[in-house]
Amino acid sequence: MTEHSRDDFSERVKRTVAERAAYICTNPTCRRPAVGPHSDPDRSLKTGEAGHIRAVAPGGPRYSPEQTESERASIENAIWVCATCHTLVDGDEAAYPVQALLEWKRNHEAWIENGGIIPCLPEVSLKTLPGRTIPEVVTTITLGDSTGPREHSLRIRNVADAQIVMIDARVQLPEPIVESFAPRKPAGISVGWQPSRPEMMVIGSPGATFARNRPPPPAKAHQLQIDRLPPSHHVEIRFLTSTGGRDDQGRFGATSDPWDLRSFIDGTFQFEYRGAVLKRRFFAPIHEDIDNRRWSILEVREDDGPWKPQTIGECL
Repeated sequence: MTEHSRDDFSERVKRTVAERAAYICTNPTCRRPAVGPHSDPDRSLKTGEAGHIRAVAPGGPRYSPEQTESERASIENAIWVCATCHTLVDGDEAAYPVQALLEWKRNHEAWIENGGIIPCLPEVSLKTLPGRTIPEVVTTITLGDSTGPREHSLRIRNVADAQIVMIDARVQLPEPIVESFAPRKPAGISVGWQPSRPEMMVIGSPGATFARNRPPPPAKAHQLQIDRLPPSHHVEIRFLTSTGGRDDQGRFGATSDPWDLRSFIDGTFQFEYRGAVLKRRFFAPIHEDIDNRRWSILEVREDDGPWKPQTIGECL
């Protein structure tokens, strides 16, 4: 986008991008109507603007010198947003890159085309906590050094205005989970959180015996299942991880492009549409600060894009 005084879109482009968005802000966490009644009964009032995805002039947010003048003025470079979100995305270019705005526009037009009820992707966050949660029982906690247990918080929030159901996600972490705490969830919501391990089978002659001498080791891969999540509600899972069983290659495997992603959240959720239950995918690569053992979500998208998730067997 560009400064409001440097808008080089034609009236036709501005009208078309607004109509394709149904005059609703394209920001999936906003979606306010950007047109409404005027005090004059013969007039309407637009509160939205056709903004530039890539700035029209050098120095502007997301400016691309490779673009031609006609490309900068085309509808492909336009996005319809309310005045508040216009200021927001232009004021923080790093938080709102080109690909994010293109995804806003693509998802919003699909949402409009399907009757305005296609839920946007859930908000997924993962953070490493600065300390340890104190349990409500008599116990002793030893705060470990950089190699001791670390507590993390995984949160999935429904930012759509419609309920989503049957969230099913594989959570692949850099370190194995040694302890999980009871999920923090809305009343009446069922949450499953179980380790994912390859199935093992014993084959032998009749009468042969098999003994497991110790329980399975902690797993990096867990399966998260949420039966439903109403609008504006979230589920939080807290867990402890250890450095045992991890590798030191970072979040990518030592393979050629495309990269094998070692840490990610790969899931689906369902929603009802005209009497049918439809399924949609979401994918969130995990960033790992190896030196400080801190984790965060890189992005949440509809597919794995350039990433290539490794299989469970390779990642345990």
